[in-house]
Amino acid sequence: MDLASIQALASSGRLYPAVILDGGDETVRQEASVALARTLLCAAPEEAARPCGACRGCTRIAWPEADGAPFHPDFHVLLRDRRTATSAEATKQFAQAAYQAPFEASGQVFVVSEAATLTPEAADALLKLLEEPPRQSPRHFFLLSATRRDLLPTLRSRSLSIYLGAATALDEDAVRELAEGFGGPIDRYLSDGSPVDLLLAAEALLASKGWEDPRARRPWALAAAAIVRDVGDRQRAPRARRALLDLASDLLDAPRWRVRGISQARLLEGMLARRLAG
Repeated sequence: MDLASIQALASSGRLYPAVILDGGDETVRQEASVALARTLLCAAPEEAARPCGACRGCTRIAWPEADGAPFHPDFHVLLRDRRTATSAEATKQFAQAAYQAPFEASGQVFVVSEAATLTPEAADALLKLLEEPPRQSPRHFFLLSATRRDLLPTLRSRSLSIYLGAATALDEDAVRELAEGFGGPIDRYLSDGSPVDLLLAAEALLASKGWEDPRARRPWALAAAAIVRDVGDRQRAPRARRALLDLASDLLDAPRWRVRGISQARLLEGMLARRLAG
């Protein structure tokens, strides 16, 4: 099922209460949740097309981080409250609104902006709400995540999953530039074995944008792509090529380790040492 089908269900009042919006980029997921919220909370007559785009409901629903964004009292967004996790306290406070009657619309919409960052306690609090939602008026929950596999099985089992497509392709120029910066220190390390060159290789990978967000997957994917390109562009011994390809695979799995509070620089240095010096 795609987003257009979900939009049609929302317009007809037949949308499943809990929906996972996964895939795409962060902006794509946010825009999808806003579009669905406008459909669900639109104030147009039932016989009219929804969302109408002009009513008080449609014009006041917007992502809260946007500058000067309007506010709708029945559209609730749970943003990540710490750098690496969304706490149980914030989730419980977010859920309290679901036990109150809607202020203006006939229902309410709740969006968890980064559902993969929920702590176990926070996920349990949300799960309780999904299992026993108030029934006096419609309530819909959207869980946003880069991949639904990052969510607890219990949350996945109680939600309808909608895949929004692959993320935007990586910038080939950026991949090439990273590969060039990474390749020199690696060549020197393979030649003389100096640990300093491993640190310089990690530093080269950190030169790309996006590392400031500890939950971001894109810089890790960019670094992995640069390493794969380096392997394809340079003539190295089979053992070194295998180690570098294993390193690229490690980087794709690295964001989940970052949640434990380890900095990106330390992770990169450790992975390089493990694959090339181990």
